[in-house]
Amino acid sequence: MENRESSHPGQLKSIDAILQALLDIFQRCDPGSKAYDEFLRTRMRPEETAVDFLNRLLSLSVVINSSKDPTVHRITDEELAARFRAGLPGWMMQQLREKHQLLVSLHQVPDVSAWGLAGTAMEIEQNRSHNQVTTRKFKKKYVPGRTNAVLDSRVQHHQPNRQQRSSKRFQDLEEQDKDAIRALKEDLKPYELKATLPCGILKRCRELSVCESCHRYGHNSKGCKARDVFSPKN
Repeated sequence: MENRESSHPGQLKSIDAILQALLDIFQRCDPGSKAYDEFLRTRMRPEETAVDFLNRLLSLSVVINSSKDPTVHRITDEELAARFRAGLPGWMMQQLREKHQLLVSLHQVPDVSAWGLAGTAMEIEQNRSHNQVTTRKFKKKYVPGRTNAVLDSRVQHHQPNRQQRSSKRFQDLEEQDKDAIRALKEDLKPYELKATLPCGILKRCRELSVCESCHRYGHNSKGCKARDVFSPKN
């Protein structure tokens, strides 16, 4: 107001002039448009509760509905409830939908107003907090005993299960074993990979550590890591 008086001396002599000047300043700085944009895109913050989120939406709606800007859309109770529901986290929105479906199955009408939704969301928050506290209360931290010489089964469960190689490397075999494997592979050529083999060839595969699935030396079919597309044979 001091800046306006200094720039236009003598114009603010009456109360009506001062009120009109204040009205002009408010219309030029009307926060309704910015509040409406914030209302459309806002979501529930991580540090907020459902009630805090609803109070923030209510504050924005008061600013929007008090705006003198004719281009600003006015917020109704239905739009407030819809914005509240859309701004909730996904897990809370899912549980809210399940509660409403349960009420409908019991032939009851759920309260879908903004305040009814906030009450249901607050109940969901309380149940989740109770479940988290209960889980922390009964979950015990495992500490291995110092005097037990046998490794605990729970520790063994987390250790990787390494499959030991059941045969030597091909180059470390004796020549007669190498020749037997080469002869077996020649006999396996007419058969498709993963095909059912005759009993005699199947017995030779198991004796010589040749896989009956991929026809490679060094493992059996249980330890075979080959997929539908096989790399070239040895």
